[in-house]
Amino acid sequence: MRALSDKPAAIGHYPWYVLGILTLAQTCHGIDRAIIGLVLAPVGHEFALSDGQLGILAGFAYGIFFALAALPFGVAVDSWNRRNLMAAALTLWSGATALCSLATGFWTLVIGRAAVGTAEAGGSPTGMSLLSDYFGEDRRATAIGIWYLSSGIGLAIAFIVGGAIVQSAGWRWAFVAAGVPGLLLAPLLLLTVREPVRGAHDGPAPQQEETLTLLQRIRLLAARPGLLYCIFAIVLIAAGIYGMSTWLTTFLIRVHGMPIAKAGILIAIAYGGLGSLGGFLAGWVIDLVNRRRGGFDPARTSLFGAVIPLLTAVTGVGTVLFHDVDLMLALLMACGFLSASYNGPIYAVIVTIAGPRLRGLAVSLVQLGANLIGVGAGTYLIGVVSDFVGGTAGVAWGIGTAMLFTFAGGILLLLASRAIRRAGGSGEA
Repeated sequence: MRALSDKPAAIGHYPWYVLGILTLAQTCHGIDRAIIGLVLAPVGHEFALSDGQLGILAGFAYGIFFALAALPFGVAVDSWNRRNLMAAALTLWSGATALCSLATGFWTLVIGRAAVGTAEAGGSPTGMSLLSDYFGEDRRATAIGIWYLSSGIGLAIAFIVGGAIVQSAGWRWAFVAAGVPGLLLAPLLLLTVREPVRGAHDGPAPQQEETLTLLQRIRLLAARPGLLYCIFAIVLIAAGIYGMSTWLTTFLIRVHGMPIAKAGILIAIAYGGLGSLGGFLAGWVIDLVNRRRGGFDPARTSLFGAVIPLLTAVTGVGTVLFHDVDLMLALLMACGFLSASYNGPIYAVIVTIAGPRLRGLAVSLVQLGANLIGVGAGTYLIGVVSDFVGGTAGVAWGIGTAMLFTFAGGILLLLASRAIRRAGGSGEA
């Protein structure tokens, strides 16, 4: 990687505007994805569902169809107009979320969540590809960190506003309220965001990358040192973090006897407010460190990112282990702060190593695994463990088990850093 000065070059105001619009779009993604975690308890009560069935609604119903759509979207992102793709996907997933309010039982809600997952598969690869062409590698982790504020903000809105709506008007209106913002934002995105020059900050991609088949592109990505470790790490991290955040409302209601609105506010503070702050700070810090040490270093950045999920797993287990409410809340806040902080550093490594013609596919591969295995299997695992253990402690055991996957993800990021360092530090094959 080329050396960078301590002070990044000025880029003007428009890229920051685009970052703001894309962050709002991804916030809608976060709202529509997180709302199911808030309504699990009332939906389960109305339709008489088991925890295993609720795990399917929160996990596999969304994750499997997200995964099936991920690779087609990845190929499209690397070839088509990304602005148009984002506007279309945003419209579809927001509309599908609103339609979940019409569910009449388990299977109709499965269909609704499957539609949301299919459309949302286009969000992350499209957004990250656009941002990578508006921001160079000297600002990329910061930009992605800001963009990932959306995850925490979306969750906070879903749990605070959604909690109030569920308590006053019922869970169906929460789905309607979750879908409306994206339907309003999509036309603004389509009319005001310009499609950037592909690879503007990276130089021309090798000519061969533009003519390779899908399988050849995947093999090319797999050959780049450290990249597979990063992809599998995010898959495992997602299994624990998404699973925990989805089931925390149920945990706080069952184990600590909290009303749904209060539980929603606490989770919104931890994973929304503090999670957003942690995500921004991590990206900003590693960009600052890299600039002061000669330029973007994917090995150093991976090492920095590896510490975060290790600490997340420790604080996550502590949250469900200790019965003292004050200690539990302190650990919950720490876990929330750390939960999204790995995104900026690790995705910056992935999109930079992948390059301009393969980064859409690379992010789609991450999203495929993270949603099929992480969101799908991780959330379902917690429900199964909860049913197996039984009682009020069952969901705590499920969350604690899921945290082991997050810890394993941190270990894989350590291995990624070592692999990149041994290859010369650039991550290029």
